[in-house]
Amino acid sequence: MGKAPFCLQILTSPEANLTKVTVSTEMTTSDFLKRNVQTPLRDTFTVAGATSEIWTNSESILAVAQECFPPPPKKDSLFRLRFRFWVDPAGTSQPPWPPPCFRGLGHLVFGGFDSESSVMVDLAAQRIVGRFSPSLAADRDYWKKVIFPRVITAIGPAIGVTELHCACLEWKGSGLVLFGAPGAGKSTLSLALALHGFSWLSEDWTYFSRDDSGVVAWGLPTGVKLLPDAVRHFPELSNFPRSISLNREEAYQIRPERDFGVSLAHSCRPKWLLFLERGEEPAFDISPLSSTEAEERLCHDLLAQSPEVRSWQTETVRKLVQPGCWRLRYGGSAKEVASSLADFCLSTAPLAERAAD
Repeated sequence: MGKAPFCLQILTSPEANLTKVTVSTEMTTSDFLKRNVQTPLRDTFTVAGATSEIWTNSESILAVAQECFPPPPKKDSLFRLRFRFWVDPAGTSQPPWPPPCFRGLGHLVFGGFDSESSVMVDLAAQRIVGRFSPSLAADRDYWKKVIFPRVITAIGPAIGVTELHCACLEWKGSGLVLFGAPGAGKSTLSLALALHGFSWLSEDWTYFSRDDSGVVAWGLPTGVKLLPDAVRHFPELSNFPRSISLNREEAYQIRPERDFGVSLAHSCRPKWLLFLERGEEPAFDISPLSSTEAEERLCHDLLAQSPEVRSWQTETVRKLVQPGCWRLRYGGSAKEVASSLADFCLSTAPLAERAAD
């Protein structure tokens, strides 16, 4: 319990034309900001390239963090990000959860998930604090699909992360990055590639950081949304129910590693950048795309940021497009296209990688 300096109480009596003022020098209050709550559970991770530590009182939050983020490199002991997530045992909120809402002012970003669950992101201090109800803390899919992605989006500019709307697959440490307009088939082709031996890294948003060796791509195991027509490429989808996605579309909501047995990857170094153009007729036509055109396309889609952040992101994109960019015009069976694309990647891989395959 805490004590406020004083309490001022004013009582008026209109009939007697009198006002009585009572001043109390002490007022007992609750710990409104919850400064004294305990978060004894701790672990360390790499979050989009940033060495991070998470403190919490929730085993569920720590477990989902372990699923989402790899451990930090042993040589790096400096924590760039600090998370403190407290679960209020008195919380009573239940799903379905309302749409999240994020607002920023200066170096602070506030995110609300429901009336009992929210986060505050301090961009200057690179700290994230949050308070959650028990039910929301236990919803692991929601943490993977909503909370962690939104928090990384908010803190990204402060840690040098460039977020791009694309899918990414990993093969022997190298990344295949798929860009395309809505309807270009990123999700369907990503699953077909994963079934062909690639590891799944991301499906919708990918986070790019930089180090001394170049660009690194990071993902989250958010699952994948497939529209109903995807069943013609993957007949096994007929065994899964369809539900309404966050953007109100009816779709299959699947977890590739659980439902299709594919492998997952946390990070990779991008090697092949493909811009997808899907047609109705069967086709596989891949051709080089200039790095200048690829850079212009990607920079056009960057989120508005300060000039300093924008400059950093532009340089990240410039380095990202250097290894090689292609335009893929395709159609027909997603599995056949994935097979042809895998052959293309193999043919352009270094000789050492081809020999090890």
